[in-house]
Amino acid sequence: MKSFRKTLLLSAVIAAMILPSSALFAAGDVSLTDTVARPDTAVQILQKDGSADQITFKQEGIPVFASNAPETLFEGNRSDGSKVVQVNNTLYRDRMKGSFRFWSVHTNATKKLVSFYMHVKNPAANPVKLYIKRKGYSSGSSADPVTSLKSATEQFLNQSAGTGGTYLATIAPGKSYVLPYSTSIAPYQVMNYIGDFRAVNVKTGQSETVIVSDIVTNNGSAKLEDYAASPRIAQTNFDFKTGDDYRGLLKYSARRVDLKVQLKEDSPAKYIKVSDSEPLAYSGEQERLTTSWNVQGEPLKSPAEVVGKNNKQRGSYWFTDLIYNIQIQNSSGQANIHTLYGAAPRSESTGYVHYRIDNGPVKSYSYGNKQTRIISSASSFTLTTMIQPFLSVPLGLYFISE
Repeated sequence: MKSFRKTLLLSAVIAAMILPSSALFAAGDVSLTDTVARPDTAVQILQKDGSADQITFKQEGIPVFASNAPETLFEGNRSDGSKVVQVNNTLYRDRMKGSFRFWSVHTNATKKLVSFYMHVKNPAANPVKLYIKRKGYSSGSSADPVTSLKSATEQFLNQSAGTGGTYLATIAPGKSYVLPYSTSIAPYQVMNYIGDFRAVNVKTGQSETVIVSDIVTNNGSAKLEDYAASPRIAQTNFDFKTGDDYRGLLKYSARRVDLKVQLKEDSPAKYIKVSDSEPLAYSGEQERLTTSWNVQGEPLKSPAEVVGKNNKQRGSYWFTDLIYNIQIQNSSGQANIHTLYGAAPRSESTGYVHYRIDNGPVKSYSYGNKQTRIISSASSFTLTTMIQPFLSVPLGLYFISE
């Protein structure tokens, strides 16, 4: 009797390992948008020759101007006695041509209200027209930046990326245009801005190069031209208890992903990680950030890859358009399939997921520890998603048969 009981227990354990979906959905029928536990026995999809699963990443889109360092703005004496002045400065500056993405994410740790400006100078011989295609903005408490800043991602995803844009200004040769994209951010507040822009030569109608500066002040806009012309920019917080050095350029704003998944009797649950870091990321998923300045705000002779603490390369984690073309073949013998999105495998992080299925509405939800949401029950669909800043990555995308 004891031996038979042990056999039953062992069989139950094996069944739970092989068929994680049975345990996952044992409570009854599930529906779209239901919250379910992360399937920890799912098998990772790999990029390797001869695999039944296939996943390829194509980098596309427009260049990206990323301004996230100093992420926490400080002004005064630090606890180690060093003095730093990061306000009334350019946070990052570079040349952008034609269509480009501009995003800026910062926390105000000073004692004054601060405001942020995108300064665009025309160095060309002909006037330049500047357009904005789409944007997202939000601000809130630094005590919970993930929640307070989710609105910017939702706004951005809800707007069309294919328009020519809304006219902002015509910039004469040698002149500039200023966009005050965030004003009066109080101490202990964070702000989050993303926008897609287009610069066009008025005479030729072709893409034109402009000099873009991300500027923060606590004294208004009177000295913006001086800050934009400064031969130095603000230093980062890299040398002060942090690897806060994420600012620079990316060549591509988007990833188009072709994903084919086969669910079988011996592997009825599989997953991929979304926005993973090197060297664990899928081939083509990450792109290294480059900068034209060092952490002290001094100009470099040529652009260099941004390297953080422990020689970690800075990749394209945030505000990247991710478009997954997903096809699932179900050979598991189970009747139903579900796609889950949320907490990454073996991660204790919590956060937000923003996504659209096919041409449906943008949806957003908060996931807790080891939680996911059912986002689709179809065998073929398009998933559009974006990772917001202040969010731990990677996320997990799971494919389950049951």
